[in-house]
Amino acid sequence: MLMKRHMHMNVLAALSATLLLLGQTDGAQAATVVKPGVKRCALLQSQLTAAVRSKHMVLSPRARSLEAEAREFCQQGKTAQGARAYVKALNTLGIMPDLETAHVATGEVP
Repeated sequence: MLMKRHMHMNVLAALSATLLLLGQTDGAQAATVVKPGVKRCALLQSQLTAAVRSKHMVLSPRARSLEAEAREFCQQGKTAQGARAYVKALNTLGIMPDLETAHVATGEVP
């Protein structure tokens, strides 16, 4: 069951990274390099979304506030602060985030 959940999270992370790449491509440019911080924000956001959906959770006001804060930071380009807020939101749900830092640093999608 843990392996299945990990696989779902990896699929969601890959889809999120793909959507980020597609959303940032320019008509004249075939692909855009996505910064590691942006990938980390997308990865953590997808983990939070997957956790809520898979466990049919309702976010506490604290977790909801942290999620909103994280999205705002990530959209402003403050990805380190956004990632920290996502990690705190996941921790409030009792979930240890999977940062997959090796993949984020190299740009590879598992």
